[in-house]
Amino acid sequence: MMLVAQVEPYTCSMTLSDTSSGVLATLSDGLANAVQRAGRSVVAVHGRRRFPASGLAWREDQVVTASHVLERDSDLSVTSSDGTQHAARIAGRDSGSDLAVLGVQGASLHPIERAVGGSLSAGHLVLAVGRPGTPEPIASFGAVSSVGGAWRTAQGGLLEAYIRADVALLPGLSGGALVDVSGNVVGLLSAYLAGGDPVAIPIDTVDGVVKRILTGGSVRRAYLGVSTQAVELQDVLRLRLGLEQTAGLMLLGLEPGAPAEHAGLLLGDILLAIGDRTVEDGEALQMALGPDVVGKSVTIRLIRGGDLREVSLVPAPRPN
Repeated sequence: MMLVAQVEPYTCSMTLSDTSSGVLATLSDGLANAVQRAGRSVVAVHGRRRFPASGLAWREDQVVTASHVLERDSDLSVTSSDGTQHAARIAGRDSGSDLAVLGVQGASLHPIERAVGGSLSAGHLVLAVGRPGTPEPIASFGAVSSVGGAWRTAQGGLLEAYIRADVALLPGLSGGALVDVSGNVVGLLSAYLAGGDPVAIPIDTVDGVVKRILTGGSVRRAYLGVSTQAVELQDVLRLRLGLEQTAGLMLLGLEPGAPAEHAGLLLGDILLAIGDRTVEDGEALQMALGPDVVGKSVTIRLIRGGDLREVSLVPAPRPN
């Protein structure tokens, strides 16, 4: 006699627990609040034929935006978060950094609330917030991919730092804010600096560029007046001098009357470092000659005749 077991049908349904649902709702509400908080200080910038771009209220009467979104020098305006449109003028710009400062006379904008410098690292959640002519701010959500130091932009400018995030850079978000989950601004967004990839300039770096734009009209770069070639340092020489550095820059030419000649640098010298920055190639040399060293005495570390030496030098502004 065969026994047959009767199997009852079973339906499996998976649902979020009340706890998980509550956590997601809390996160969602927090992100929405962050967008609204940051959105008070994000304005629409009208400076091109197409739809507006975004900008950050830097002061009550000043806006910082991406330079590339200003396709004309006149007939500029910004629209604040309350919908009021204000005439604007260019106070200064630096295309290499893709930053421009607009003066908005008579406005009472709500200046951005800044995050604490250095508080961001890979993995942190962030929001891209803009206002491209929309009544409410628009936003996209993602995480920080990397935070890096000095780099050269696609336009040839030198910036002290950058933030990469996997946010969607929606149309009109250039010039807008990259913000943390509390709504504090960590950087200014640009679709131009890295050839279309979403990159933000850290807010502390923006602050330094803005100050230089307003005091000099453009960002000054330093120069030494040298031509160089990267050379590998032989193991025997490195061992004798106690160097970990594997390469340096040999001086092949000196401009008459330039800072390098004034300081007594000689053809054949091998540059190792400028201040606290090592220089192993031409790119590193340009990074070391940022606006912060113009007119200031810096220590040049070099090899001359097989010996280590240090020379004081004052870099000059790069000639136009």
